[in-house]
Amino acid sequence: MAVEGPVPGQSLVPDEAGGPGAQAVEAPVPEPVPAGPARREIGPRGRRARARRVARRRRALALREAAFLAVAAVLGAVLIKAFLVEAFYIPSGSMEQTLHGCEGCSGNDRVLVWKLGTRLGDPERGDIVVFGTEGTRYAQLSSERDVIKRVIGVGGDEVRCCDPQGRVVVNGEPLDEPYVYEDNSMAFGPVTVPADQLWVMGDHRSDSQDSRFVGPIPVENVVGQAFVRVWPLHRLGLLH
Repeated sequence: MAVEGPVPGQSLVPDEAGGPGAQAVEAPVPEPVPAGPARREIGPRGRRARARRVARRRRALALREAAFLAVAAVLGAVLIKAFLVEAFYIPSGSMEQTLHGCEGCSGNDRVLVWKLGTRLGDPERGDIVVFGTEGTRYAQLSSERDVIKRVIGVGGDEVRCCDPQGRVVVNGEPLDEPYVYEDNSMAFGPVTVPADQLWVMGDHRSDSQDSRFVGPIPVENVVGQAFVRVWPLHRLGLLH
């Protein structure tokens, strides 16, 4: 006897009695997947608008980078001046001819002062140092806030002048000072330099207000060591 097969779209399942009969059940038909939005073609006007947006973003990025670099440069300059190197102008002739300067003159020397060295250790004999006058007798003699001189004696040294040849004597030894200009061989001492203080003198001995007049200065007043003359260019050179 012929048995009809399942109709397309239907499946056979056993009847509840478990007999050989079959019951037709509709099979689920999958729903169609909606198609995505059609991609719109970009015309010449759209391409120009996109190019303008890209250009604006690049300009904004360049401005941010320029602002960052400017701020970094300013901060770097401030830190360098505060902790490493600072330029100073020589206002007087007390350090001639090592350093040229005169009140009201143009073309006075400018030097760079190394600050970090004084933070790591005390100045030594022969160093040319810049120091602040606040709290010293220099402040009573001059309106200058900063003064530049050469270190002749450090804490514990005995300093006096002069030996028979007119030289300054430190701890019994006469100094060889080829940098001295117009020495007046002014007698002083002997003086024992207190701890943490310096005996300083100008190279132009006949035109310098220094420790011979105001006594030693505190090491803590030292700003730094002058190490190079940077202006005028024809006088560019290291300081000794």
